[in-house]
Amino acid sequence: MRCSLVSNKIIQARERLGLTQQQLAEKLCVTNKAVSKWECGVTLPDISLLVPLCRVLGLTVQELLDEYDGKFGNTPGCQTTEDPAQDTLFAAQQHSHYLYIDLKTTSTVSPHLFGHNLEHTRASIMDGLSAQMIRNRKFAGAAARNGVALDWEGIGECVYFANEHRLPGSNANEAYVCHYAHNGMWRRNECQSQMIQNPIPNQVSGIRQKDLFLQKDRSYPFAVVVKVQQPLDVRVALTNADGTQIYAETVFPVQPVLAKEDAQEEVDEWQRFETILTPGVDDAHAVISITYTEQAQLLIGAVSMMPDNHFHTMRRDTVEKLKEIGVRLLRWPGGNFAGEYRWQDMFLHPDRRAPMEGYMENETQPFTHGYDMHEIDTDDFIALCREIGAEPFLTINAAWDSPEVCAAWVEYCNGPAESKYGRLRAQRGHQEPYNVKWWSLGNEMGYGHMEGANTPDGYASLVETHARAMLKVTPDLKFVSSGPYPNQEWVDVSIKKLAPIAPYVSLHTYNSVHWDFTSPEGMERCYNEMIRMPIHNLGILRRLHDMLPEKTFISYDEWNLWKTWCRNPSSMEGIFTAQMLHMFMHESEKQRMPMACYFEPVNEGAMQVHPDHTELTATGQAFALLSRHAGGKLCTVDGVEDFEVVATIDDHHVLTLTMLNLNWQEETTYSLNKCGTILENKVLQAENLLPGTPFTENPLMIHVKDDIIKAKLPPRSVACISISLVE
Repeated sequence: MRCSLVSNKIIQARERLGLTQQQLAEKLCVTNKAVSKWECGVTLPDISLLVPLCRVLGLTVQELLDEYDGKFGNTPGCQTTEDPAQDTLFAAQQHSHYLYIDLKTTSTVSPHLFGHNLEHTRASIMDGLSAQMIRNRKFAGAAARNGVALDWEGIGECVYFANEHRLPGSNANEAYVCHYAHNGMWRRNECQSQMIQNPIPNQVSGIRQKDLFLQKDRSYPFAVVVKVQQPLDVRVALTNADGTQIYAETVFPVQPVLAKEDAQEEVDEWQRFETILTPGVDDAHAVISITYTEQAQLLIGAVSMMPDNHFHTMRRDTVEKLKEIGVRLLRWPGGNFAGEYRWQDMFLHPDRRAPMEGYMENETQPFTHGYDMHEIDTDDFIALCREIGAEPFLTINAAWDSPEVCAAWVEYCNGPAESKYGRLRAQRGHQEPYNVKWWSLGNEMGYGHMEGANTPDGYASLVETHARAMLKVTPDLKFVSSGPYPNQEWVDVSIKKLAPIAPYVSLHTYNSVHWDFTSPEGMERCYNEMIRMPIHNLGILRRLHDMLPEKTFISYDEWNLWKTWCRNPSSMEGIFTAQMLHMFMHESEKQRMPMACYFEPVNEGAMQVHPDHTELTATGQAFALLSRHAGGKLCTVDGVEDFEVVATIDDHHVLTLTMLNLNWQEETTYSLNKCGTILENKVLQAENLLPGTPFTENPLMIHVKDDIIKAKLPPRSVACISISLVE
């Protein structure tokens, strides 16, 4: 390429605009010396600067380069060139690596490395995965000062409101009643209802909730659970914010339930009424109201409303995003929340299940007043796993559930339809066993934030009893023990005792970064701090590996940057995620670590859920790109340090190559022998680093010449090339 021709165009355009070399350099964030070299024909502008340069000079890239007859390849989805001018552009790269890929594969990339947690924390369920639209729909917690439950407003000037304690009727499923009444886990304000007393005839009395998001092409199944002492007409209405437009309404004539004189059991006075509301409008601030006008008392125990396209009470768009990021293992219901979960609540209708109060409510349930509404049960979770292609991974409540209760859960999941709990599963429409193999024996035991035994000997003695009871039901279960690992005392005491029945050991890491988005220098500092964290985590992983006895394995079942769940994500975090996944694939076999679970995808790292759609963050984009390695045969790659490149071959003889450029500003070129037909290439770049920004996705610039592929990665990027090895 004749650099002088490009230099003349730059000089002419700059002088036409009346710019000095220094002024042009400042606009492009380069040095004055760089511009001088371009105009002297010593070097060419870096390819990443071509578009910004042309914008400043008022030229198109074609006008700057069109005299050189660049010819781009026509492989679908690929941007390649045989232009000799591009040789110079690629050669100007400061960071260049030649990759030597041995197509004789070694180990298999465990699909379980692409696992995730689905924990009922913060906004991961409510305003996240759950399709339920009504906030505090079971009136949990202490009422506000006027007696109306949190998230609700009272209707009527002279109305008495109060919280009334509510328990399921005594004719509820026996297993639930025993579990609820005798495990000592009940806490105040879990079972509440909203009392409304209207002292004035014809006064409109009731409650309402604002800011419901409605879509005109959706219908909304609605239900309300009530109890009355005399006949009432309960009116339900969907309106605009000020109530001047009624979108949909219905009236439920409610009669009190009266006990027969010879009744042997307590009568359940609660009644559930259903309808379908079809508003036919788009409104982001709609209001639902429940009212009556009789001089009487109304108790409301639960309210339910969700769009008609939900998947087992879960948002369909969010489920599709979980599928897109390639979740292969899903750990549920926690995490910390596992210590609050009561699995046998599932035998009650969802409206009758008591909300679950968080042991550490400010940590696990801060956005829902300290309570989870128990919307997702075991059947729903298994349906989700099957829908997205993930293997289920359940965590028992080791502190509160007895060994018998945990064994019953195993029987519900894995027992034949003729067994006691297998029969209950079959009666609920699931004849075939779920065959759940992976089970966590509690979570993060040994830390003060978890209830139960927190010494290594106490914990081991506790969960060994649980595990042996569970193994009597299904002998080939795979148990993961908990603890503050790496910790030599816990290894010597707990692991030694549990290893024969629980050969997997849990490891959790959360890395702190001093975020600073106030200046480019601050962002660069925190970026450089962040990209060192995967190496730090590898040190922890190796330390635990070296402590463990042979024939024990590591379940790296929680990892993330600290407090990802409480901030607006940045594209930089996607780089960290890609680094961690690359490290896992490289180190899995060496460190006896076949599984890892990110914490956690929904509204806490990998995707953001909005009222009308769900979108992937940069972390979600990284998972979607790199999860294509799952199940592939790992190739040996020489010519690069650390974990910057991963190469796998799948069953269809497609080589997938993913590459990282961790440099803050400089591009990197990777070169390799052309071994087949390029099928796809793309690059994800952390271009805009501000909070709330995803990766920018573009075709990866590829240059093919003399059977050598050169791929140029922009700074802060993750790239992928797929090559068919079958000619």
